[in-house]
Amino acid sequence: MSLRRLQGKVALVTGASSGMGRATALAFAHEGAFLVCCDLNPEPNPNGYEDDISETTVDVIVKNGGNAIFQKVDISNFEQVEAAFEHTAETFGCLDILVNCAGFWAPFRKFVDEDDELWSRMLQINTAGTSKMSRLAIRQFLTQEVDEHWGSRGRIVNVSSCAANIAYAGEVAYSATKAAINHMTRAGAIDHARDYININCIAPGVVATGMARGNLENQDILKTMRGATPWPRLGVPNDIAQAILFFCLPESQWITGQVLSVDGGMTLGVPAG
Repeated sequence: MSLRRLQGKVALVTGASSGMGRATALAFAHEGAFLVCCDLNPEPNPNGYEDDISETTVDVIVKNGGNAIFQKVDISNFEQVEAAFEHTAETFGCLDILVNCAGFWAPFRKFVDEDDELWSRMLQINTAGTSKMSRLAIRQFLTQEVDEHWGSRGRIVNVSSCAANIAYAGEVAYSATKAAINHMTRAGAIDHARDYININCIAPGVVATGMARGNLENQDILKTMRGATPWPRLGVPNDIAQAILFFCLPESQWITGQVLSVDGGMTLGVPAG
């Protein structure tokens, strides 16, 4: 067996039951990390595209010889968030990696039609929830020594969206809260670079997940998405998981405060016809 590059590291992944979060948890487990899989429910989204959709993320990891636990977390519920960090410390004694993959999205609607309830929910989950998770992780990291080989005291990888970088019709609230994550990444990274804490972000393009299935099954929307993506295919969760993984490997220890677009070129500009 090849050397596992995250052997013994403890990673907490939100949104870990489905889609990009699930793919990330599986990728980390493959590299030897212990996983705390956080989500609303342990079961995958039934609308997802996973081949092993009948099994939970924890079940798949354990079946393959890994170590993982599930923790119920709605990241807008700060009591649940705090309980997840407490349980992680009690179970594993430390935390090395946080991946903020959980988020909220709603069907397209014009700015004028967005209501206070939508904005409140977007802000609670995408912005405040990501902030709360990150601050608790940093507090834990600061109690730990620097791993000289790994080059860090702890790593955070946020997940925003290509909609945070360019304007999308019908996604004002979503875009604004995801853009906040981009700048939270940069500003937080400056605050804690001297603490040997890396904070980076992935901005995905169109990825085939259960949450996106409604769009992907709408032929008009699908045509638009394909037309806006220069690469010949749309994304799959592992495209995002592998980019997140890179930000947690020893090789990326001198990278912090960066927002990496993983979008098939969508944010480059208008593709050729």
